[in-house]
Amino acid sequence: MVQEQVLKMSVARKLLLLILISSWYANTVAGEKAGKHLKKREAEMSHFSDRATYLSLDDVVNRVREQTGGRILSADEMDSEYRIRVLTGNGKVRRFRVDPATGDILRRRR
Repeated sequence: MVQEQVLKMSVARKLLLLILISSWYANTVAGEKAGKHLKKREAEMSHFSDRATYLSLDDVVNRVREQTGGRILSADEMDSEYRIRVLTGNGKVRRFRVDPATGDILRRRR
């Protein structure tokens, strides 16, 4: 019965139906991708949910500045750690990954 109705539809109606179905599908897929992105971001940031047990980014930046004697170029929270870029006195840029709970430098990269 449904097939008979589709066969009787005009070309314009078929085209409109196709556009509506395509639009619905595209929005559904885009929504799923956006949902996955949000869940990933929430998982990354969940490590920072208990702020009372972590050092602030400002505190860690000050520690790194004191330890290196350099100028801070950037400081970000990323993947449950702080990432800090420092311009050293000899003109080199060094990157530090710092544990927000302890303030310990996890890894240095040149």
